[in-house]
Amino acid sequence: MRAVKRAKNGNGGGSAAVSIDTRQREILRLLWRGGRMSRWELHRRTGVNPNAVGTDVADLMHQGIVRECQSEVAGPGRPRIPLEIDPTVRYVVGLAVSPGRVEAGRLSLRGNLLGRPLSRSTSDPSKTIAAAQALLRESLTDQALAIGLSVTGFVDPAQRAILYSSSFTGQSSEAVALAPLYDLAGDRPLILENNMHAMAAWWLLVHQAEADEDVMLAGINDGQMGGALLIEGRPNRGCVTGANELGHMRFFIDTDVCYCGHPGCIERIVSTEFLRRRGIQHGTLMEHASRYGVDDAPHLTNGGAAENKAIEEILDYLSAALANAVNFIRPNRLVLSSELTRYPEFSDALLRSIRARLLTELVKRVRIDLWDHANSHSAEAAGWLALASLYREGWNQKTAEHPLSASAAGASAAPVSAG
Repeated sequence: MRAVKRAKNGNGGGSAAVSIDTRQREILRLLWRGGRMSRWELHRRTGVNPNAVGTDVADLMHQGIVRECQSEVAGPGRPRIPLEIDPTVRYVVGLAVSPGRVEAGRLSLRGNLLGRPLSRSTSDPSKTIAAAQALLRESLTDQALAIGLSVTGFVDPAQRAILYSSSFTGQSSEAVALAPLYDLAGDRPLILENNMHAMAAWWLLVHQAEADEDVMLAGINDGQMGGALLIEGRPNRGCVTGANELGHMRFFIDTDVCYCGHPGCIERIVSTEFLRRRGIQHGTLMEHASRYGVDDAPHLTNGGAAENKAIEEILDYLSAALANAVNFIRPNRLVLSSELTRYPEFSDALLRSIRARLLTELVKRVRIDLWDHANSHSAEAAGWLALASLYREGWNQKTAEHPLSASAAGASAAPVSAG
């Protein structure tokens, strides 16, 4: 059994550094997907000899990640003891950095939010990292297993920096160093990703999607839009670690200037501010989307035609952006993650318009799912990055300093172009 090292972290407390190799991660993946299983069942499913499975399980139990349940009688002989992921001892931390706000929260190893997240407003971008450091310090104890850190824009885990983000507009063009957060993490792994990759990790684990599916996840909020692409169950990181900048697909239309410096971005079109440009002076995008297509809605007695026309224009551009992405990427599945999916008339119109723009062969093959879920900028979403590093190979950058990486034999420094 591996010894569990004790190391001091940046907040003066002790942190238990753990080591999980590829074989142990497969055990955790099976327990995550299938629930309780005995050592014998794990042996049968993994093909690893029973003694090795027993050693791996003992190690995971010693680290507070797996626990034994009440024994079950399965015929003659010794009763088999089921194992399950332990939600009571260890936890992971999610830390989300978004424009004007930092949030931190704890998740059990079963993905349940523990208590209310902590948050701080950050009107001054230069103080954002200090605010994140303070919240992280409050969230860490000896039982913290790993940290998921999500930000908007592009990040570089190798250099431990944010390269380009809407959370740091107005600052110099230099990268934002994250060394204070890594120092505070100590020996705990810190998984740094784009916020849409955090949502993709959440969706992947909750829906237990098959690894051989290519999935495009599009997050759509009022004035904010992004995408993540999963290839064989792993995030496509491209030439820098960032999700697909779907929100910056540009159209020839007059909009407010995006933080990227250009007008016409789709996330500037799918917004309340766009409604204002169309003369709709009251109500948010969500409010108007909720009433779209409802014949007996009270708003139709006064200016309803103008409101519906503006929403239909937004639907037109949004469906074009999503269909263009699907036609180019050709995923097995498109997942639309948005509160907008709560409104049947709006979401049905969006789905019809997307499919009308897809290539004929893709209409038959691409599945489109609606996922009405939490904001991608939340600490809860960030925490699923840490959980994904436990249960899915390929979510943690394979660097020597990350104990939750794949086995040391396969570990190497990750370049910016990891993917």
